[in-house]
Amino acid sequence: MDFLRSLENRLVALEKLALAALLTTMVALSFVQVVLRGGFSAGFLWADTFLRNLVLWVGFLGAAAAAAQDKHFAMDAAGRILSGRAKAAAHLTCSIFTAAVCVLLLQASIAFLKDERAAANVLFSIGGWQAQAWPFELALPGGFALLAVHHAIKAVLAAPELKA
Repeated sequence: MDFLRSLENRLVALEKLALAALLTTMVALSFVQVVLRGGFSAGFLWADTFLRNLVLWVGFLGAAAAAAQDKHFAMDAAGRILSGRAKAAAHLTCSIFTAAVCVLLLQASIAFLKDERAAANVLFSIGGWQAQAWPFELALPGGFALLAVHHAIKAVLAAPELKA
C-alpha cells in the first residue's frame, strides 16, 4: 500500500509540474498576444487556438491532481452521513465506478483520436505549415487514463478499510 501511495505522490508531483509549466506558458502567451494586439495591431495567428487547447490539458491535469487528493467534485452527503465500514464501502464503490467510467471514456477518446488522425483535421496553419489537431487532442485519452489510474489507486487503498 505504501508503494501505491508513493507512486501516486510522484505522479501528482509530475502533474503539478506540468500544470505549472502549462499555466506559465498560457499566461505568458496571453500577455504577449494582448501587447501585440493592443500596441502593434498584430499577434500570432495560432495563439488563440493553441491557448484553447492548452486549457483542455490544464483541465485534465487539474482534475487528475484533484482526484488524487480527494479534492474533486463529489457527492458529499454520503461521506457526512455514513461512517466506518459503510463510508469505506461507499468510497470503494464510488472509486470503482469512477475508474470504470474513465476507462470507458478513455476507449471512446482513443476511437475519436483515431478518427481525427485519419481525417487529418487541421487545427491551424502558419504559412505553408499546418498543425494537425490530433496531437493536441491527446489530452483526452491522457486525461482519462490519469483519472482512471488515480481512481483505481483510490479503490485499492479503500478496500482494506472495509476490514477495519
